Amino acid sequence: MRTLIILLVVALSACSTPNPLRLPAGSGKVIIDEDPGELNDDALATAMLLGSAQVEVLGITTVGGNTWPEEGAAHALRLLELLGRTDVPVVQGATADPRDRGVDPRTLPYSGALARPRPRDARRLDPAPRLGYAASEPMAVTPSEFIADQVKRHPGQVTILALGPATNLARAVEEHPEIVPLVKGVVFMGGAFDVPGNVTGDAEFNWWWDPRAAKVALDAPFKEKIVVPLDACQGLLYDKELHDRVVADAAAPLSKPLRDLHGPAFAADPGSTVPVWDTIAVAVFLQPGIVADAGDRPVSADARTGKAVGGTAVAHVPGEVDPDAFRDLYVSRLTAKRAS
Repeated sequence: MRTLIILLVVALSACSTPNPLRLPAGSGKVIIDEDPGELNDDALATAMLLGSAQVEVLGITTVGGNTWPEEGAAHALRLLELLGRTDVPVVQGATADPRDRGVDPRTLPYSGALARPRPRDARRLDPAPRLGYAASEPMAVTPSEFIADQVKRHPGQVTILALGPATNLARAVEEHPEIVPLVKGVVFMGGAFDVPGNVTGDAEFNWWWDPRAAKVALDAPFKEKIVVPLDACQGLLYDKELHDRVVADAAAPLSKPLRDLHGPAFAADPGSTVPVWDTIAVAVFLQPGIVADAGDRPVSADARTGKAVGGTAVAHVPGEVDPDAFRDLYVSRLTAKRAS
């Protein structure tokens, strides 16, 4: 069965004839593999999925990247508590360390977790979380074991949302290769194709953090791969207008935390913006119709640098994202009542 890799690329001139992305709306069982901070794009992508009644979140696995896995676990647990979803398990995951390949964090425009020492556990973060610690704890299992167990319990039903570096997913592929044909699909947020990278001149952060894992995961013969690269995120930002819509309902669980986080910045500079990378990947999964144009291209990742390169698989390449449709979906899912 032909592996379908779907890449999301914002390129207005790429297709002269519109060719909409024709995929069913994302639904069913998902595992979120991410590097969440406190209400960063990963966290809000998670909230969007939890606000989608057609999606069942089986669990969250944390990976090093924006945050260390211990930090991510603490933030994910607290987010679930705020959303009233403590039924969703959190698994503290693995990480690569770019310093092992000679990276000097001081030379980077963004260094993610490298800006802080790695904490001992999810209860001892420095600095302490602004939103506090959750009462619950991470599961005592590895992410590869958790992913393999869930996929085997629900063969052909689980979509993996790979919103951070691919360390956990690559380990699951290598330690449990039998699960690959049982996975329904994988949605990657990663890569930079026709735009500059955001950590080096040609590499996007997720694939750069653990380039070998990115290649392993991309090259695995999953039935379906959706890859949402940095190209797709150009021009889609969290601005004051979007912020005001998200926090308008004071009863929404994230209204006050988001107001406290972003309100002062928007008061000081109404023109300031915040990237929304991972929420775009989730939006494409939930509502593929927000993508207007499509084409084909091969894709893989350079195992040394994380640069997006050509591969052996033919990639289906959607184009422009409808910004208004994205913003409407973003607001509706972040302000939704708890999905049943």
